Amino acid sequence: MLAKSLQKGDTIGIIAPSKPFNQDRKFELDNFIEYMKNQGIKVKISKNFYASDKYGFSAGTPEQRAKDINTMFSDKNIKAIWCLQGGEPANQTLDLIDFENVKKNPKLFMGKSDIDVLLLALNKKTDLITFHCCDTKIGSNKELDFDYTKKWFQKRLFEKSKIIEPSEEWVCINQGQTEGKILGCNPISILKLAGTEYFPDFSNSIMFLETYKSNPTELIVQLTHFKQLGVFEKIKGIVIGNNFEFQSDKFKAENIVNEFLEEYNFPILKINEFGHYQPHAFLPIGAKVKLDATNKSIEIMDDFLN
Repeated sequence: MLAKSLQKGDTIGIIAPSKPFNQDRKFELDNFIEYMKNQGIKVKISKNFYASDKYGFSAGTPEQRAKDINTMFSDKNIKAIWCLQGGEPANQTLDLIDFENVKKNPKLFMGKSDIDVLLLALNKKTDLITFHCCDTKIGSNKELDFDYTKKWFQKRLFEKSKIIEPSEEWVCINQGQTEGKILGCNPISILKLAGTEYFPDFSNSIMFLETYKSNPTELIVQLTHFKQLGVFEKIKGIVIGNNFEFQSDKFKAENIVNEFLEEYNFPILKINEFGHYQPHAFLPIGAKVKLDATNKSIEIMDDFLN
């Protein structure tokens, strides 16, 4: 199921389904809204955007956050839904999302980190292609600050370009070519769905993985969990993204993945265009891609927007 591409004059709805908005960082959101305005895009903030639960843990109750998701999908004037940021509690909204409403009103749905929970669940329940991308922030050189990200915001979401372009040189970790649908990206977020109806079907997929302030022990535990879930029996290859502040002077995340999965002999490619705090390629979650780890290329094969 495909959403419509963006056009000048469209309205983006911004929601906060995970961590609460921080007033001290308001300038980042203001800069983002101003940038969208300069691109001919209007912005609407959801009703419960500024809410916070009593623990200060989430941007309102699960009901408030789910209502904002459902309302944005119902709103005929909203063409895309972009999540403010990640955090921890996005999975609290899953049982409250009206997936039939989503099917009737397919829209661009975007975010990263804890928002991968929603990207994957929406794709699993409705087949909607969702997008792993930066937060709705400009001003700290972390999100929509990069020229590359601004370029691919336009080329992916307006022009529907199927190219995934390196922002710096990619590294072949294990040679090979394969095809499969993109599923990922943050292992903590993916594993929140384990044992639920929202867990992705990894059959014939390429697993995109990135970590945030992780370490070798944590990564090996997560890879073991995926192995016990049977994920590696289903996937066709792996693309490793940015591993922000990976806590090891001796080991790289991509080499740990390669060694752990040596028995499968997957094509594995290391890139830096998805994850935390670097340029973003706006990955279409659920779309089929051709991965050539040997020649260091990725090509989107499916249409991902109407």
